[in-house]
Formats: sequence, structure tokens, C-alpha cells
Amino acid sequence: MQFVIDQGVRFVTTSAGDPMTYTAMLKTAGLTVFHVVPNLAGALRAVEAGVDGLIVEGGEGGGFKNPKDVSTMVLVPQVVAAVDVPVVAAGGVMDGRSMAAAFALGAEGVLMGTRILTAAECPVHDNWKQAIVRADATDTVFLNRAGPGPALRALRTERTTRIEREGAPGGIFAEFADTQAVYFGGDLEAGVALTGQVAGRIDSVKPVAAIFDETMREYAEVVARMPR
Repeated sequence: MQFVIDQGVRFVTTSAGDPMTYTAMLKTAGLTVFHVVPNLAGALRAVEAGVDGLIVEGGEGGGFKNPKDVSTMVLVPQVVAAVDVPVVAAGGVMDGRSMAAAFALGAEGVLMGTRILTAAECPVHDNWKQAIVRADATDTVFLNRAGPGPALRALRTERTTRIEREGAPGGIFAEFADTQAVYFGGDLEAGVALTGQVAGRIDSVKPVAAIFDETMREYAEVVARMPR
């Protein structure tokens, strides 16, 4: 954290831990802090810690999850009704239509994870991007719900299907094995490729600028059409 502060970073997101641990340190150094939360209790804890805002992530999102997952559709309005800080919606967002839905639920911004993972500029291996492009919405798995350690949502592969069926006797982190081979070598069986359900809606690899431009254009079209 001190390294982050020393580099002059002005905005950070924290997650997968107690927001009480680092929020005060970062805020004292003048940084803006948003904490990622998977449920209402986590949101209230983060607000108590003094965060500037929340990233409210539903269980359909990729990555590390609360084992008692709640969907974005349920979680975002629940948190918005209970807090007075800005809320950014995550989990299932990949275009203007889903952005408009998130704003209708009360969010003031959106975070796209899996969609940006597939962006042309993203340095992960093209094998992972193409696997997402080919995936259906059912081609992710929710793993390690019973623990120990965090639950997570990942792309369905032979490895993650085995973990889904048999568990992770050596612990879930041991299953990550060779992360470098997954991210940059393109061997999706060498570890765990964290991916959200929205993979089922992504059909191409595009530059970031195109993703953002299309998202904003579709958002405006959807919002303009709603009153009719």
C-alpha cells in the first residue's frame, strides 16, 4: 500500500478483505478509495470504514466471490437504498443495455470486467479471449462454495469441471497452479481462468475505444427509447 501511495496513484479499489485494514491509510494519503462488496453487510462495513464509494458486484461476475452469492439485479438496489455513497455496479455488465439497467437499479457507474478482459489491448493470451467469445452463458462454474478459502467464478474447462465435481483437496489456491501459463501462455488447463457469466454475450474481440463508444451509444439509445 505504501508503494501505491509513493507512486502518486490517486484512485484505488480494494476487495477480498476487510475495508478497515487499509482505507484509513489510503485516505490519509489523499487517495480516493472504492471497495468491492458482494453483499449488504460488506457494503455497510465499507461505508463505516470511510470509503468514498462502492463497487457492488453480483455473483454472476468473474473472480473471487462470496460463497453466498447474490445477483446484481437484487444486490445493487438493496445496497443503493442503504448507503449514501456512489455505487458502481459490476457483474453482468458488458454493453449499453446492461449499463442502462444498472443505472435504473440506482448505480451511478458500471465496471466491466470480463468484457475488458477480451479487449484487443488486454495483454492476456488470445486463447482466453477466444474461449470467452465461444462461450455460452452456462460456460462458467461457481467453485469452492463450501470452502475453505474464497469461492470463485471461472471459465469452464476440464480442470474447473473437475474442481466443481470433486472439490479442491489441496485448497483452492493450489488449483491456480501456473497462473502465468494461463494469462500469458494461453494454457487454460494450467490453472483457473476467472471469467463472468457475461461471457455468453460477448461475441468478438474489439479495441477498448470501440467497446466504450458502442456502450455509450447504445446506452443513450436505450434510455431515449424507454419513455416510449
